Amino acid sequence: MRIVPAVEAELRREIRDARALDPLISVSALEQHLEKKFNRGFSYRYIAKLADKIARQALIEADRTKIEERLAFTRENYRLIRERLAEIVFWQFDPDSPVPIEKQRPPYNEDVIDAAKTMVMLDLAILKAEIDNGLYRRPLDVIAKEFQYEPLPGEVRVAVIAAWKRGGLLPDAVLQQMIPASGPQVLALEPHSHEAL
Repeated sequence: MRIVPAVEAELRREIRDARALDPLISVSALEQHLEKKFNRGFSYRYIAKLADKIARQALIEADRTKIEERLAFTRENYRLIRERLAEIVFWQFDPDSPVPIEKQRPPYNEDVIDAAKTMVMLDLAILKAEIDNGLYRRPLDVIAKEFQYEPLPGEVRVAVIAAWKRGGLLPDAVLQQMIPASGPQVLALEPHSHEAL
């Protein structure tokens, strides 16, 4: 017997809800749950196929969603929760409230402590999610500059190259590449000359 699309949509929603409550629920338990909920029988095979379709669809939707969009949504939810927790942690008497100040009750100390702990845990969870997803990575060119050395001043460079030449550490071909034609005349120095110093 064919299932009407509206009923199938309800079945899908009920399967998603059941899986949210128990991610390891078996197909037979799912079948029993749906039979009880809709007050009619369902084929085991049909429920298994429908559950697989729902699982694949959830994976496809998760792949399509960009992580930045998901984090933005999470941050927005977190903002609302954090505001409510901040009201508990930083509670003050409200003179504009319809309740008289004498009847306003501050939250219990343990509620304030729990709200503060929850705020810190949420802050750290959001930060960890952002770090894990590379939101704080610096661009590669900035990182590369950290590992590059600043060029030596001209006089120091000439003295180092002259010392290398005197010691025979650099062949003439390499020295020709290191010093441009218009640069200082280190190459003219004799190997044992001390003029470059």
